[in-house]
Order: sequence, then C-alpha cells, then structure tokens
Amino acid sequence: MRTGIFITGTDTGVGKTVVAAGLVMALKQRGLNVGYMKPIETGCVIMDGEIVAKDSRFVRDVTGIRDEMDLVCPYRLKAPAAPSIASRLEDVHISLNYIVDQYFQLSLLHEIVVVEGVGGLMVPLNNNELVTDLILALGVEAVIVSRPTLGTINHTLLTANMAKMLGIPVAGIIINGFGKEAIGLPERTNPDEIEHFSNVPVLGILPWMKDLDANAGRPGSLLSEFAERININSLLQSDDGY
Repeated sequence: MRTGIFITGTDTGVGKTVVAAGLVMALKQRGLNVGYMKPIETGCVIMDGEIVAKDSRFVRDVTGIRDEMDLVCPYRLKAPAAPSIASRLEDVHISLNYIVDQYFQLSLLHEIVVVEGVGGLMVPLNNNELVTDLILALGVEAVIVSRPTLGTINHTLLTANMAKMLGIPVAGIIINGFGKEAIGLPERTNPDEIEHFSNVPVLGILPWMKDLDANAGRPGSLLSEFAERININSLLQSDDGY
C-alpha cells in the first residue's frame, strides 16, 4: 500500500484542499490511520495573535486529525504569494530537509500521509527549489487536481508531462468543481481527452458542492461524493517503483 500521496494542482484555486480533505476522510472511513500535511501555506491570517493556516485548519477540523500544527503545516506565511517570495518578505528560510523530517515524523504516526502542495508543480519554494523538488525528496506519487472547464486539457497535460519528465510518478487525475459553471461540450469531453493524451487515469470527477464551506469548516457532502465518485482502490495500490 502507498504510504504517501502528494496532491498537486494545475493551478492555484483548483480545489487541492477539498480533494485532500475528501481523500483523508475516505481513507479513514476504510479504517486506515491517515495523516495530513501541508508543508507550506501562504496567505495565512492573524487571529487572536496567532498565525492561522486556513486550509490546513479546515482539513484538520473536518477530518478529526489531532497532530500538532507544527507537524501538519511547518511553514505558515502571511503574504499571499509564492513561498519563495513570502518567505523572503518574512525573513524565513524554507528547508526541504526540515519538511522531509517533519513528514517522516508523521509517517511514524500514520499508515498513510496525504500531502497537499502549494499552487502547481513549478511554484518556487525558495531561491533554488520548486514543488517538484519537494515531491522527489519525499519519494511519493502525485495526484493532479484539475478544473473541468475549457482550457483544462492544456493545463493538465502540461502538469502531467512535466511530472513524468522529472521522474515523478502520477497516480491519477481528479477533476474538481464540475457543475460550478455551465456544463457544455468541453466539460463533457475533457476527461476522456485528458486520460487519452496523458496516459494517466482520471480517478474521478467531483461536483461543485454548494453545502461545502471551507471558511466555516463545513465539509457538506464531501465524504459521500468522494467515496462515490473517486476510485480509492487505485490510490491504495503500491507502485513497483517504490
């Protein structure tokens, strides 16, 4: 069984946090001891004198994870920018070795750890390293989250092909937010085109859920939708390369 899954996206705002939360809940429902990690979160806010990582807190709250926030989200930065820029502004050095150490601590506590990235694959984390370097350092497989609308074929294929070129195994693609915008020919045909040209399985399509409110910590129907629409069994299978 896989011990780690990295959730990346074709862009920011495609729903990586929603997918990460749904995956954690679905795996826990199967009786697995699951951990969650978002190594770096930017755009954090100050509440009651504490810096709060909203995405990480949402996943912890809705999944019942109780690991310390310093393990779950080691780097919490205020500026809504790429980690390389936010860390520079706040005089913080982002160390991949430190993230890997924190991930290792979580992996000792859980059977499987879901790791959520920041932005897409080519987002810079510091002056020298990108998200791709982090995935390779962790030695885990990636799941790509993409949007359903016109233009997603290009973005998704670019992401999948870049991962393959760099030696990052891609376990699958999840299309998120189906139905938030009008459903036309692209939305109906994109999944098959993406799967055909990427040679990566589309694990499922998540609909836009009106009852999900990340700001209020309400998962709505996320668990039932995830369990019904996403091929969890494929994600649980080990890869011979690891």
